This record gives sequence, C-alpha cells and structure tokens, in this order.
Amino acid sequence: MADHKLIFLKNAFSKYDVQFSEGFTKATIVNPFYDQNITVYYDEDDDFTPFCVSFSFQHCHLIDEEDVVEWINSIIAGNKFAIEFFNNGQQCFGSEIESKELLDLSYEKLEQFTGYYGSTKLLSIVDTFKVRGWNNQHNFDATFVCENNEHILIKKL
Repeated sequence: MADHKLIFLKNAFSKYDVQFSEGFTKATIVNPFYDQNITVYYDEDDDFTPFCVSFSFQHCHLIDEEDVVEWINSIIAGNKFAIEFFNNGQQCFGSEIESKELLDLSYEKLEQFTGYYGSTKLLSIVDTFKVRGWNNQHNFDATFVCENNEHILIKKL
C-alpha cells in the first residue's frame, strides 16, 4: 500500500474519511457537510502534472504531493472556492476564487476577475453564477440584475 501514489492523502487528511479506488488511482475525501467531495486522480502517464484535483465545478492539474495538499487545504479552510458561470442554465466556464475576493463582490470585480470587460462584457456571455465551498453555509447562487440599464447588480438567489 505504501507504493501507491495517493496514500499520502490518508495522513494529510486524517480528520476526514479518505476513500481509495481499487487501483489507488483515485482518492475521495468525503465532505462531512454536504455531498460535494474532493477527488484526486493520479495519472502515471502524465510526466508533468500527474495529479488532478477536483472540487465542485473546479479542477486543477498539479505537479506534486505538496501542491495537492496545499490546494486541498485552501478549499477545506475556506480560503478558496469554486465559481462557475452559466447562461440559461448551461455551464459556460469556471475557476477558483479566493475568499477575500468574495467579500465586496461586484459585477465590475467579476468582469475584471474573468477578463470579460471592455468590448466583450461578462453579461453578454453569462446570466448567473454559483459559488461553492467545503462548508456549504458559504455557498450561494446569484444572478445579474440590470438597474436602469446602467448599473449591474449581483442578486443572491
């Protein structure tokens, strides 16, 4: 069992239920708060980023065990959240967002965050977004509301 590339997760996250696939190429850290777990895959054929870590809508490709533990810890600690943007209920794109960026969230900040500002406005591409964290008390869905065709507000649903 010590030869398996994901076994380090058992020690790093001993406070949680960590479940492994039969071939130890996939591990799941079970979320005690709700049904969105953290999943880690190991691809031995990938020489550059063999670890793929996912939570909610977000995933990332990482180089080594230390990066995996750091990314997962930032999710569990509530420092990092998954954010996904939708248009008419269809997923468009997503990312991860730091908790400090959520404090005074505005449409303008989301435009800067996503890069959709200037001639291509965020509102012309998406109409809603969802934010998901390890502890679901901080999760929310939101929509954009145009106020007098000038100012765009975020309305949490």
